[in-house]
Amino acid sequence: MSRSLARFLTGLVLKATAPMKPRRAASTRALVAEALLQRVTVETPAGPILVECPSARALHDPQGFGQDEPETVAWIAGLPPDTVLWDIGANIGLYSLFAAKRGLRVLAFEPSASSFAALVRNIEINGFDDRIAAYCLAFAQDTRLVSLNMASTAAGHSMHSIEAREGGFRQAVPGFAIDDFLRHMDAPAPYAIKLDVDGIEPMILRGARATLGDHVREVLVEIDGANAAAGGNGIPEILASCGFLEAPIEGAARNRRFVRG
Repeated sequence: MSRSLARFLTGLVLKATAPMKPRRAASTRALVAEALLQRVTVETPAGPILVECPSARALHDPQGFGQDEPETVAWIAGLPPDTVLWDIGANIGLYSLFAAKRGLRVLAFEPSASSFAALVRNIEINGFDDRIAAYCLAFAQDTRLVSLNMASTAAGHSMHSIEAREGGFRQAVPGFAIDDFLRHMDAPAPYAIKLDVDGIEPMILRGARATLGDHVREVLVEIDGANAAAGGNGIPEILASCGFLEAPIEGAARNRRFVRG
């Protein structure tokens, strides 16, 4: 029903602007699209945040806040205020915004160009540019130029990968080992890392051993899909080698929490 109604309304706009000169018609249609851009208010334990969603897929996380990943909400709510959180795989910024609303300082990393643009816009409309620094890059095991194999170029989509995969659009992005990024870019060291990158979590952690050992106190990492099927795919072992112990999470969760022992 929603798709059919959307097509009908799109047809009305196209029909109404058809008599116009081409440039005016294009401008009018663009103005209509801007006016219909969805901006939702998300209620969080720290107060409301605004999330602008430039695609239907981008509405997924804001509409599911607190239900899809209650463990993530609880974890961020329990982090000490004014500490540094690295949100790796920030998407359009929902959890970065919540963390900033709590008073945390956030470095948000999102390699997808469209999701990154939405992330920056959401930082702007919430007035969080003094609390969130956003970077359009990928983390990997090694520092090198990589291709992000896109499941979709629309903002808000997930399941992208810098591993080899046939088909789909490939977006060029700089890839960094976390240890290299921290050393060469003089970035604020993370107290906590939220890691959700749809499958390459082990690679990223292998490139972050020094950072994990020297700075990080807590890690929340998604172990889902192929990683879960592989018994964690080495993630618990990598973190254990850096001094982390797994902390229990109540109920079923796609993310697991590790704290320095």
